[in-house]
Amino acid sequence: MKKLFLVFLIIFTAITAYGNSEFTLERTVLTQEVRDREPGIAKEVFPLYSKAYFYTEFRNIGEEKTIYHNWYYSDEGGEKNLTASVPLKIAGFRWRTWSTKNLYLPGKWSIEVVDEEGNIIAENNFTVK
Repeated sequence: MKKLFLVFLIIFTAITAYGNSEFTLERTVLTQEVRDREPGIAKEVFPLYSKAYFYTEFRNIGEEKTIYHNWYYSDEGGEKNLTASVPLKIAGFRWRTWSTKNLYLPGKWSIEVVDEEGNIIAENNFTVK
């Protein structure tokens, strides 16, 4: 009986922890390539008309969630303009995902990782020349 109770307690604890987990963003990399689900070298400056990849790795996600990669271009006045909002589903213990953007305007760009409630989890700034 004690063994059965112990097994039940372990399973219940695991299910509760899985369902209520606070996910964490382990790493972000802005790069020009992703190979075998791993990012290339991090970059801060990209050539005009190239493609950027924004790679994110999450841990302890639990049930499926949606995060967003919001890509912004800053005009000459410094105002951020949303050029793409990419929804990405994540779930489980570890999840790696990325989005891409064709860089067609020179200047200052940024990308934000946003959760389902609209909270900014991370931000990365870069330049296109």
